[in-house]
Amino acid sequence: MNNYVLFLITLFCWSPTWYLIKFQLGYVDPLVSVFYRFLIAAIIFFIYLLIKKQNLKFSINCHFWFLFFGTCLYSINYVFFYLSNTYLISAFPAIVFSTVVIMNILGETFYFKKKPSLKTLIGALIGMIGIIIIFNDEIFNFSFEKGTHIGLFLALIGTFCASTGNMVHQRNLNNNFPALQTIAYAMLYGSIVTLLITQVRGAELLFEYSFSYITSLLYLSIFGSIFAFVSYLKLLEKVGPGRAGYVGVVMPVLALIISTIFEKLEWQIDLIIGLPILIIGAVLVINQKIKSN
Repeated sequence: MNNYVLFLITLFCWSPTWYLIKFQLGYVDPLVSVFYRFLIAAIIFFIYLLIKKQNLKFSINCHFWFLFFGTCLYSINYVFFYLSNTYLISAFPAIVFSTVVIMNILGETFYFKKKPSLKTLIGALIGMIGIIIIFNDEIFNFSFEKGTHIGLFLALIGTFCASTGNMVHQRNLNNNFPALQTIAYAMLYGSIVTLLITQVRGAELLFEYSFSYITSLLYLSIFGSIFAFVSYLKLLEKVGPGRAGYVGVVMPVLALIISTIFEKLEWQIDLIIGLPILIIGAVLVINQKIKSN
């Protein structure tokens, strides 16, 4: 698939999740909902793999890397972002997550000795400028009162966990791990790790039978997890973690557009100026080919 197609599929599948997660809050503990989300996604994956008669037997070493990958990308980062939301204003976790593109570029350099191209660095810089313009009020009026600095720290840890998951997946690809089986086992293990965390926190395994909860959970499981992660990790395979991570920079903006439609968000001048700059950065980062070592 074309890089832009993969980028757009990922973007349009993931962006609504910021809004739909609101329907997961309330009666059911949010981390229990995360457990349900990835358990459902894993079950669907395994059913597909069984129908296609794909190999599901792997060595203990492979399962260790599946577990590591799933814990980073499908569990711990969600835990930290949930905790950060108890301290931060709603838009700030998305802003913090946009730094994943920088972490991925640094991770590629440190773990795989792949130096980013000048075009990638310029595109990432332009994109971050766009994000700063869009969210300048939240950034420059950020207060360290009421423990918000703790929320910032937790969101950064969550972003680092997601970036680490990207690096682990790149490592698995380099060692010829089959992509779909890797994701399936990782989501299963990630859901189990999240379940263990919910039990440590003393959360009850409740379920809400409302239309809004069930439909949002199904979207998050099928489109926000299966389609989004398959497309994103395929993009990561083709262009590398640094460039693929740019989805995290553009995603908060599309989430804002969704808020405009469903929550009557009013666009300010900073959003009107910053959005085109962000898009220019995305084009520069994504429109490249991987260089051979």
